Amino acid sequence: MGNVIGSLNTMYNIERAATAIYKTQAGAFKANAAVYETFKAATANEQEHADGLKARVAELKGKGSFIGWFFALGGLMIGLMTRIMGKKRVMKTNIWVENKAVKDYGAFLKKVNFDEKSAALIKKNIGDEQRHVDNWTRILGELNKKEA
Repeated sequence: MGNVIGSLNTMYNIERAATAIYKTQAGAFKANAAVYETFKAATANEQEHADGLKARVAELKGKGSFIGWFFALGGLMIGLMTRIMGKKRVMKTNIWVENKAVKDYGAFLKKVNFDEKSAALIKKNIGDEQRHVDNWTRILGELNKKEA
């Protein structure tokens, strides 16, 4: 069970970082209502993931992560740095972050013997992360077209 709890906590920490990244980057897109709303929705979705993972750890009688704040701080730093580097860098970073999450969560599913409820939660989160990749890729394409 320890491996399950540890893996869920690791994913929780990653979701804390993603939430902070998007929350910090969103302001760069306030002039574009559609993109700004995409950021707000992605931020809320990442927070839902974090909350769901935290709740699942509690349901399994595990101890929650005590370093989530550190990941949130790291996410804030990444969000600020990429925001300073420009909108395209924001999108490229977000695509990388989400692709990494999809890959890592898939690896967890292969390596860890999760119970059915935990596995379903992770699979749902993977689907959401893939939708984020699609959104960020679409927006990057729009930014590239504006430049051309």
